[in-house]
Parts: sequence; structure tokens; C-alpha cells
Amino acid sequence: MRTNTGFFEEILARIARRYALKGQLTGTMKVGMALGSAQMQELHNFFGVEPIRISRNNEVRINFDLALQHGEESFWLERIGHFLGTPLQWEKRPNRGESEKRLLARLQLAFPELRKLISQLEANPGELLKAFSRWSDRETTDVCFQLAETVKHLLTNTSFVTISELGSLFFKTSKILRQGDVRKALLQWLRVYSQHAEQAENEDRFLEQFGVYHDRLTVNAAVYGPVIYSKNGIEFDWIYRLYQQGEAATLSWANLQDVESMRWQGREADPPKLICCENEAPFSQLVRQQSENAILFTCGFPNSAVRKIYQFLAPQASSCCHWGDTDPNGLRIAAILASLYPLYLYRCDADTIRKHADHLLPLTEKQRMAALEILKDENFPFQEELNISLKKGWLEQESWLHSG
Repeated sequence: MRTNTGFFEEILARIARRYALKGQLTGTMKVGMALGSAQMQELHNFFGVEPIRISRNNEVRINFDLALQHGEESFWLERIGHFLGTPLQWEKRPNRGESEKRLLARLQLAFPELRKLISQLEANPGELLKAFSRWSDRETTDVCFQLAETVKHLLTNTSFVTISELGSLFFKTSKILRQGDVRKALLQWLRVYSQHAEQAENEDRFLEQFGVYHDRLTVNAAVYGPVIYSKNGIEFDWIYRLYQQGEAATLSWANLQDVESMRWQGREADPPKLICCENEAPFSQLVRQQSENAILFTCGFPNSAVRKIYQFLAPQASSCCHWGDTDPNGLRIAAILASLYPLYLYRCDADTIRKHADHLLPLTEKQRMAALEILKDENFPFQEELNISLKKGWLEQESWLHSG
């Protein structure tokens, strides 16, 4: 027996409009607050008990994923249309897998530069649309093309950009990449191209390797040395003056904008050695004990500011070296800098590791897997050191300090 009330008819009309707008019935839809028993009975009779959900604040929703799990969408559309007295137009759409294959093919044609990403997505069915399982095909296609444009840009990005600016540039809204599904998808896609994907556990630090920062105030670098830089036709000597006092200087994003060149003040004929240092305590020790050298603090993985300073100063130094941990991350940091300008390992080379065998630390399982992955690259410059760490353990910078 059909008990047609204005309430129930309006609910079905809203479902029909939802389908017309989205092209599918997924997710949930609010139908009311603190509904009466007669209204709840109508919903249960039509959709079943399980799909009708009531929250703690008595909000009632229909869960379409539960309602449709035992029936085809066409069946429900025909049933709703029959109830309303107006047949609903519908077309059987390809399943999600077919939509994904078609989207991947379109992305491959539009972005041949992202072949590595497309191959990864093809090898992991379902991953491409995982973040957008409740979106329509059209919405998913649009956002995936925007994401591809974003990744393409970041792979060659050499300047600083905030996460809000990135959202405005490629999605026309500054908030979309701050949190949510699109941000998760961007992180997932960028991991394919990351030199240290394990930093994805700290999302902001992970994005920094692509020049993306939460805000510009977080972009800085510490350097010690007789450095003068030119900017907008003016020479700035404050780093050199701090050096004369035995102090390191911290350069912000604003300091580094529009810098044209850097040079050694008073050391042109006898340039200093440039030492890159991974951790803070060893950096402070170097500043105290090796005042004749220039020292650049990488603060772990080098951000854009550190890399920019290194590219300016390294070619002018008498030599360049890196002192860091000899675990996979530490040696990867050295490799990143070496890719910008050649350097050698200082206090963390193979001979030093062997001499400090009593202070070596075993790799964790996660570190061991990372080391094995790195060693697949035959061009990795510090394979000997990494192999020692894999077989015998790794040397921490602070351990060297204590052991002499």
C-alpha cells in the first residue's frame, strides 16, 4: 500500500535532482532532523532499515552506498520515477575500472612528461581514483588534470611557492591543497618522484623538497663564512660581519629573493673550504673549531634556501664536503647536494666508518629497506658507505663527536 506523504515525495524528488546533477547516487544525503515514526517507517519500507542512519544529534541520512549494494542503480531510478509518476532518464555508465582506464589514457596523451606516474597508477588499479571514490566521473577527470598540471610544474619548480599560492594557481582556490582529498592525492602522486618519500609522514617537510611551503617564514638557511651577496645592485655584508664575530647568519626567504651573486670577502685568492653539515650540534662545533672554513647547515634534507646558497658558494670554494649521518637518509642528503655541485664525504666516508666500528648503530628494518632501494641506482655516488651501513651499521654525527 502506498502512503504518499508530502515529506516522502519531497525526499524522492531531491534524490532525483541529486542524480541529475551528479550523474550517480553515492555517499549520503540528509533527509531531516528528529523524524517521526511514520516518516521513518516510509523510509525503511522503501530503502530498508540499514541504509537509514541516525546521528547522535538525531540527524537522519540515507546512505546510498548501502541502499544500492544489493541492486543496480537503474532499478532504484526506475522505482523512484514510478513513485513520482515521472520516468527518470538514465544511462548505464561504464564501471569505475573502465572510467579509470579511459582517464589514464587521456592523461598519458596530455602529459607525456609524467610517464613514470602514469605507469605507477596503471600498475596499481584503483589508486588513481581512491581519493575521489564519491566524486562524479566529470569531477574526477577535471581534478586529475589539474593535479597533473600541478605535478608537472613542481617537477621543474626552482622558486618558492606557498601551498595556498599553488592552490590558487592550478585550482583557482587557495584552500583546496591545505587539507582534504585533493591534498592527499597530490602527496600520493608526488611520492612517485620523491628522492626521500619517507618524509611524507611529515607532509609539510615532504612538500618542501618540491619548493612548496606552508608559509614563507619557514624557509630559511644558516651559513657561516666570509660571505657578501649582491641584490638589486646593492652589496650586503652582514653575513661577513657576523662571521667576524664568530657567529652564523640565518637567511630568510625574503633575504634570498632576487639575490644575484655571492662571493667571499677578502678570500678571493685563498677561498675557504665549504662544509655542509646535516645536524645542529655538529654544525655548532664546526663554527667554534673551524673558523677558517665556510659552513652551511642543511637542517636535515636541504630546502630550497639551502640549495640556492650551496649553488652560489660551492663553485667558488676551494673544495666542498658534507658531514652527516651514514644512514640512508644522511647519505641521500649528501647525494642531493652532490647532484648540484661535486663534493666528498667528511668524517662520514668509508674509512671513517670502519675506524669507528664500535659506535655503529644497526639499521632498522625500514632503514634497511630504504638502503636496498637506493642501491638499485648504480649511479648513487656513496654506494660503498651505504653498503657498510647496511652490513655493519651506521655512524651518527654525534657519535663521532663523542668518539673523537
